[in-house]
Amino acid sequence: MEIVKIGVIGAGSMGRNHVRILSAGHASYEFAGFYDADAQRAEAVARQFGVRAFPSLEALWESVDAVTIAAPSSLHRELALTAAAHGLHALVEKPLALNLADAEEIQSAFAAAGRTLAVGHVERYNPVVTELRKLLRHEKILALEVRRYSPYNGRITDANVVQDLMIHDIDLVCGILLPETLQTVHAVGEIAASGKLDYVQSLLRFAGGTVATLGASRVTESKVREIAVHTDRSYILADLLNRSLAVLRNTNLVIDQGEASAYRQDSVTQKIFVPMVEPLQMELFDFVDCIRQGRTPEAGGPAACRAIAVAETIIGQAMEPYQKGETA
Repeated sequence: MEIVKIGVIGAGSMGRNHVRILSAGHASYEFAGFYDADAQRAEAVARQFGVRAFPSLEALWESVDAVTIAAPSSLHRELALTAAAHGLHALVEKPLALNLADAEEIQSAFAAAGRTLAVGHVERYNPVVTELRKLLRHEKILALEVRRYSPYNGRITDANVVQDLMIHDIDLVCGILLPETLQTVHAVGEIAASGKLDYVQSLLRFAGGTVATLGASRVTESKVREIAVHTDRSYILADLLNRSLAVLRNTNLVIDQGEASAYRQDSVTQKIFVPMVEPLQMELFDFVDCIRQGRTPEAGGPAACRAIAVAETIIGQAMEPYQKGETA
């Protein structure tokens, strides 16, 4: 199979990590370089990793087979459509677009071009999620609670907290953890610091009766990335940030029942081994493998569009009081 020539668009916080990983090299691809509109930042990143900074997007388009797009979300549509028009494969950071219509247009463009489209739902590659999925094959899920909180840093200005953070968990819950049909969505939110939704809580009910609560904040002075799963025989806590996974099971074990020294053990905790791998590296390598093998990415256009559709419903409900003028 041919070596894939790949480049990166955007060298900000996320794009710099793309450059870092891809510049380390791998037998399946050749890293051509990157482009960033900020010349000073481009020079610094090029110097840091010893790679080429392209002088223009046009120069990059003509030098690669594939790109990763890590520019601001508001630029995803334009950049992705241009990549498709050049016959390139692309991995677009989440969200694929800021609205469903744009996301579907991108998906259609890559399908028409016969090129691979992957979307940066990187939590799918988190080893905690990988191990959690294995556990849930043998469990009947009653409910899920997902918490994704961060302090405010003002870095993201073109997306609200649902598009920026909660989109990860919408994809996980509606895409891979709960294959049931989503029936109802309820959401509330607050605009606190950015002029857009900064805190949102949503309640999702699925056809089988399972309930999922998703909370996202970018104004909480603690970074939290947790999934709690309630099943008919266990409580599973997945910490995506600290890479830990624990299962609590009720044993109802009673020793010497009726005696003064009786001992009761209500539950045991199992610590599940989680491999130490970098999710972004796994995601980027999988993108290259999809191109070389002609395989459809698991986190591709259809999955991204599904997540954005749910996100739009959540955003609409959370914004309703503001649109009606019911908030101070």
